[in-house]
Amino acid sequence: MRAHDDPSPDAHGLEKRPERPIILFVDDDPLILRSMRRLFGDTHDIQTAQSGAEALALLAKGPLPAVALIDHQMPGMTGIDLLHTLHQDHPDMVRIMLTGQADLPLAIEAVNRGQVFRFLTKPVGMESLRQVMAESVELYQQRAAENRLLAQAKAMAPAEGPDFETSALQQLIEARLTARELDVLRLIGQGRSSKEIGPRLGISPRTVDVHRSHILDKLGLHNSTSLVRVAVKAGFI
Repeated sequence: MRAHDDPSPDAHGLEKRPERPIILFVDDDPLILRSMRRLFGDTHDIQTAQSGAEALALLAKGPLPAVALIDHQMPGMTGIDLLHTLHQDHPDMVRIMLTGQADLPLAIEAVNRGQVFRFLTKPVGMESLRQVMAESVELYQQRAAENRLLAQAKAMAPAEGPDFETSALQQLIEARLTARELDVLRLIGQGRSSKEIGPRLGISPRTVDVHRSHILDKLGLHNSTSLVRVAVKAGFI
């Protein structure tokens, strides 16, 4: 396994991750693991394990990967059992199942127990795998950005509890955004497009897009999906 620097806390006490996304591949076939390292090693930091037990031991040492791609058929712990454990212990990690069986009941179980992001059937084309991995890393980064914002709000809350945290998140957002940006955020949270928001606020759709970009930058978020979730959690909707 390639060595990694130890993560260090950022200004908010949160664990920083290496700039290169980390991917964990778990498969009992060493040839597949080598091919995954060749395919993604230039752009990602790679962790590999040949069993569920080996994967869990690897995760216990850290650093945690952004994405885990796991084969189902392995000795000992099955892929679904490992996915279920990862879902419980590391819910922000994006999980992908790889299997040689195009089995609907298996796919349903993987979704229900492991909350997988994608269910892939062997053989998988290189371009398809690259696309899925890019989407998975993007999803992880989106979750991480939301969590950072929520952690900052939680640190500001005068006491523990969902009501206090919602109020603190709302105050944090209000402190960072202008009144116009807050208006745009509320309408984005309602699922409205720039073309719908513009006439409501007496501005052009292009100006709405500019406000949207500023909101994302100020809140440290990646896309409108995150904005909607944060707006709901802050009680703006």
